[in-house]
Amino acid sequence: MSPLAYLIPTSLPIGWTIPQTDGVAWMKAALERSSVSGPEATRARRLYDLLGRQSTIESRATALEDYTHQEWERMDLFAEQSSGDGAPPEADGGASGARSWAHPTLEARMDVFAQTAISVAREAFDDAEAPDFIAQVSCTGYDSPTAVQRIALERGWHNARLLHIGHMGCYAAVPALMTAADAVAALAARRVPASGEADAAPEADAHAAVYLVEMCTLHHRVEATAPEAVVQQCLFADGAARLDVHAARPDGRSFALLGHRETLVPDSLNEMTWGLADGAFAMTLSRRVPEFIKAGVGDAVDAFLSEHGLAVDDIDIAAIHPGGPRVIEVTADALGFSERQTRHSTAVLHARGNMSSTTLPHIWERILGDAEVASGALVLSLAFGPGLTIAANLLRVEG
Repeated sequence: MSPLAYLIPTSLPIGWTIPQTDGVAWMKAALERSSVSGPEATRARRLYDLLGRQSTIESRATALEDYTHQEWERMDLFAEQSSGDGAPPEADGGASGARSWAHPTLEARMDVFAQTAISVAREAFDDAEAPDFIAQVSCTGYDSPTAVQRIALERGWHNARLLHIGHMGCYAAVPALMTAADAVAALAARRVPASGEADAAPEADAHAAVYLVEMCTLHHRVEATAPEAVVQQCLFADGAARLDVHAARPDGRSFALLGHRETLVPDSLNEMTWGLADGAFAMTLSRRVPEFIKAGVGDAVDAFLSEHGLAVDDIDIAAIHPGGPRVIEVTADALGFSERQTRHSTAVLHARGNMSSTTLPHIWERILGDAEVASGALVLSLAFGPGLTIAANLLRVEG
């Protein structure tokens, strides 16, 4: 199988990393401070206690320092706001209409996103040369000009080809990688010498960079009490990554991208949504999502692998986006993968939580850095998002 492109993934530091027990304790304390009462609030507090004790997640990153302490008087996003006459607003917003500390505006949340995205991007693109093509990916924040546009101007890359990919959810790294692969293949083809000279010339290269940045914790809803919302807020985290995509094989260890496929699961359109709401982005994540994944992933993977003359038994490692421990479990069961084959996905969930589109790049980096994964190993990547979409790619370890 001829590679479509070559990939080197790199995770990027973002914000603060906090123990899961501390993060869950913060959420419970914030709920209690909001003065929400009644049976649903009591149930939510008990669920926070349970998730704090039994979570499969050890720690998560957040772009907001607020989550690292419970000194409410020095909060940033969740700061007490004045009603206009110097008095704090009432818990429900007050007669004046001023927002309480528990309801930050979407503008305030996006300010944190923009500041963090450019800060992380400056380190991510501290390169000597400009990539031929740069894409930014996020479903948790909007800022235009984007961070990569700002970086291009700062670095003097005035003719850079730039793209923003937004709001696709957890599977966005897969189509973003394929888009970058298509771009470098087209650019490299234009650089091939004229007929008669090609045999003596080195393989033409082109280089794309994909910058993925997600800040799920910015959309925390303090007063949420529905069990699904509580679980989601304990699961999602912040993350960032860079994918370097080359037309020609780079030096050292990398992945060869061999194929890509996306499948929409019938009758699942409303099982997972991600939209705008008053003050924050809002997710709908049905409890039935694992059932739909289990029902649809087998046929989707079989059809994909058969295009390459392969079957599931030929796969060495499964990079499964950890929408949660249940998603890894049902996907592995449906395809017959062992715990050893899915160990990198489980390890990233344990260490980082669900970082939306940046999670698969973290898993890819862990696989590539694992000395026990031999050159030539085949890696099947799977991620899921609104649609309900099953996105897959096939990678081979090189070097």
